[in-house]
Parts: sequence; C-alpha cells; structure tokens
Amino acid sequence: MKRKIICAFLLAALVCGAASCGGNTPAATTTKAAETTAAPKPAASAGEIAQAVLEAVPINSSFEKKKESLEDYFDDLDVNTLADQSYFICASGAYPDEVAVFKFNSADDAQKAVPAIEARLEYQKSTYKDYTPEEYYKLEDAVIEQRGEWIIYTVTSDNTKAKEIALGFIS
Repeated sequence: MKRKIICAFLLAALVCGAASCGGNTPAATTTKAAETTAAPKPAASAGEIAQAVLEAVPINSSFEKKKESLEDYFDDLDVNTLADQSYFICASGAYPDEVAVFKFNSADDAQKAVPAIEARLEYQKSTYKDYTPEEYYKLEDAVIEQRGEWIIYTVTSDNTKAKEIALGFIS
C-alpha cells in the first residue's frame, strides 16, 4: 500500500514538474526572438518535394525512376540541363499516375523542356484512354507547371492538391 502511495506521489510530482517546464519568458517575447534569430528556410530538393506530394496523394506501387532512364519516358528531354530531379510512376503500369519534379539549370532550359513533358502527357492519354478508361480522369486535369527553373508534372487522383503542395515549396 505504501508503495502505491509513493508511486502516485512521484507520478504527480513528475507531471507537475513537466507542466511547469517552459520558462518564465512571455510568449510574445519568445516569438519575436525566434523571428529575428531564425535561419532562412533552405530550398527543398526535387526529391523532398515529390515525397511531400506522394504523402498527400499516394501512387499505388510507386517507383522512382533514375535520371538515366528519363529519356525513355520523356522524348527530347535534355537530361544534361537538369540540376535536380525526382520522377515517380506506378510500377505496375496499371495506373497512369506520375509525379515529376524537375529543376533545370536555368528557366530557359525549363521552358525548352515543357514540350517533352507535354508529349509525355499526350502519350499517356492515348495509352490509358482505352487501357483503363476509369483512370482517364487523372489525365484530364494533369498539371504541367513551370516556375522559373522548376517544372512540376502530376497525374494523380487529386492534381489540384498535388500542385498546391509542390508549388508551396518553390513559389
């Protein structure tokens, strides 16, 4: 019985001690200090952006393709102009889902790459129109968005959400 009382007393003391941890600095002062001393947020990599999109809008059996294989999917894409990239597809091929985040060496390089990405989307549309017509809606509102040296390409079940997440990193 004594042991239970002592344990209960110690537990109460720990809870009270933990609740009081926070210091005596008013919240407004802490916030202001944090604002003036916070380091600038580092830019996200293409892989981090793609992962954030996939967390919100998953691709069934997603598989990341390497830079060396991009020309197999994007005809006329000059991979030598890429500074960073991440490209995920549905590994089984049963779904048209794709998420690509490309960072080019320059905005001009990115602009030159847009037709290759548009051609990929058209190819996917022609493939999935008859193959899995119930998945075609993903292609109808697919996103190809260039912002400076970045291009975002999404074919997902929620392209609006995917675009919003991706552009949140680069806008």
